[in-house]
Formats: sequence, structure tokens, C-alpha cells
Amino acid sequence: GQDQQAIEDYSEAIRLSPQDPYAHLNRGLSYRILGQYQQAIDDYDEAIRLDPQLAVTFNNRGITYRMLGQDQRAIEDFNEAIRLDPQLPMAYSNRGLSYRILGQYQQAIQDYDEAINLDLQDAQNYDNRGGVYYLLGRYQRAIEDYDRAIRIDPQFSVVYNNRGKVYFDLGRMEKAIQDFEEATHLDPYLALAYYNLGNAYFDLGQDQKAIEDWDEAIRLDPQMADTYTNRGNALSKLGQHHRALRDYDEAIRQEPQNALAYANRALAYTDLGEDMAAQEDVDRAAQLGFERLEGLRQFIETIKDRR
Repeated sequence: GQDQQAIEDYSEAIRLSPQDPYAHLNRGLSYRILGQYQQAIDDYDEAIRLDPQLAVTFNNRGITYRMLGQDQRAIEDFNEAIRLDPQLPMAYSNRGLSYRILGQYQQAIQDYDEAINLDLQDAQNYDNRGGVYYLLGRYQRAIEDYDRAIRIDPQFSVVYNNRGKVYFDLGRMEKAIQDFEEATHLDPYLALAYYNLGNAYFDLGQDQKAIEDWDEAIRLDPQMADTYTNRGNALSKLGQHHRALRDYDEAIRQEPQNALAYANRALAYTDLGEDMAAQEDVDRAAQLGFERLEGLRQFIETIKDRR
């Protein structure tokens, strides 16, 4: 589409003016958008060779390294971008994200603080910092950041979903549901919001409503293994064990190391009287380090006694 055409245009610009770093910079961006990361890095390398003082090139190459899972390399590039231009908010924001991925949360918060100081009206930075506060269990600070992000951009669907997760963890289900529903209203394609909405309704015992939301989450994103596991739990609770089995099967197909899916499937097999299959799943869950093994075995015996 447009990015492929852009690559052709920038290639022509490079042919006509091979010493122009911006043509390599812009072609690199198009390559990155298309997921052609090595070609992007090659272009950024050339742009840096042509103009080593261009902070945005280091910033963009850092983003590409992060896409490749090389966050330490990314941080080195963001460091250089900041050295060249200490007033570049996106370099702090991007470095903050890499620190977050590496679990270095305090450094991430410091970078988001600096990005916010440089640009008070960028809602994304408040959302990012709120996410780190959430990971640290500092829920009130997270809510304050999400509130600020929403004041700046009331159409920012992902922030409502993120704030809803905080309310969910705090047990404030009514507010959580309001936020998840607003997220789906603003972005009907946001699968994660439907997934979270289903979790909230399931927590309230509204199993059918939860299943409907998980149905929608799966329709939008069929690759979310946890959604199948959770929907399987609701179906089992409603006595629909064969349908539950199909969901657990799909969760395990997507994530073969998912101990919880094996444990839940063992319960469904037990409900259906398939004790040998249940025992195989219990053994597999144990191999994968399932922590509540004794409770699982006791629950299976309870189901057998009830049969």
C-alpha cells in the first residue's frame, strides 16, 4: 500500500541524492511500519553515517531494536538521542518503555516524568506511566495518571481499559465495567476490553454475560489463549462440559505450557466421567509447575463423590 509506495519514492530520492540522511531516515520508517526491521536498521545506520548529530535517527533505530526484542541495544540508542537533544520527549518516552519491558520500573517512571515535563499535553505518556504504577501495585497513582490522560484525550479508548483493570483489581466492579464498556464504545475492535469486561461479569456471577463478551473478544482476536480458558470455566460452571473442553483444547493448542488450562480441563474431564484423561491432565499440570495441585486433586475427588 502507501508504505510500499513510499519506499519506492524514497529509493528514487536516494538515487538522486545519495548524501541525504532524511531520505534514509524516512525510508527506514516505512520499512519499520512494514515489519522489515533489518532493512530499517540498515537505512538508519546509513542516515547516522551521513549525519551523526540527528537525534531522531537514533530514536527511530532504538524503536526498531525494541521491536526485535533487543531492549538493551534500544536503550543505548535512546541514550544517544537524549544526549544529542535533551528536549526530545519521545526519546524519554521510548526509553521508558524499554525500561518497563526489562522490569526496571523506577527508571521507566523517571523517563516518563521527564517526557511529561517536556510535553504536558501528551496523553500517551500519562497512560504509560500509569501502566508502570499499576505494575508496582501503586493503584491510586495509576488512576491519577489515567484520569489525566482521559482529560487530555477523552477518546483514548485504551486508557479506559487500563483504568478499568485497576478498578477490577481493587474489587470496584461497577467502575471497572463502566470503563471497559466505554473502551468498547470508543473502539468496538478492542478485543482486550471485551476480555476484561467478561472477567468482570464472571466475577459478579453473571456467567452468560461474561460468555457473550468473551465470544466477542475471540471473534476480534482468536489468538488470546486466556479468553478460551476463562470461557471454558464459565461453560463448565453452566454444565456445558463438552463446549468447555473445546475451549481448553484451543487454549492448550495456543499455549502448550499453560498449566491452568490443563488443570481446568482435568476438572471438565472428571465431570464427564473421563477419569484417565483427567489424570493425564493433572500429571501434565504438575509437570508444568501448577501451584494449587493438592487443591485440584481434592476438587476432583469432590466431583467424583458427587457423580
